[in-house]
Amino acid sequence: MSHNKFLPIGIHAMDGKEKFIKQVIEVVDSEKKSITWKVIEGNVLELYNSFIIVTSSEHQWTTLTFVYEKKTENTPEPLIDFGSFLDAIKDMEAQLLKK
Repeated sequence: MSHNKFLPIGIHAMDGKEKFIKQVIEVVDSEKKSITWKVIEGNVLELYNSFIIVTSSEHQWTTLTFVYEKKTENTPEPLIDFGSFLDAIKDMEAQLLKK
């Protein structure tokens, strides 16, 4: 099921600078208990040509999968901001659960 709902999220990076992403929910799969978000604007696209976040849940575990294309070979892996992504996912879940 496609949802095309935009969620702007402010992210505070580890370096103390605020970063911003705007993403669209592409797929909500209730059978697989997964949600797929595509980043369409924001700081993360300065480093990556594309960035997709997939969350899936099984029992008490949640798995995050990042699918991205680096702009250059020297672009770092997105692990530096991993904690910020987790905070953003928690915020998005809270917004979605309210509805």
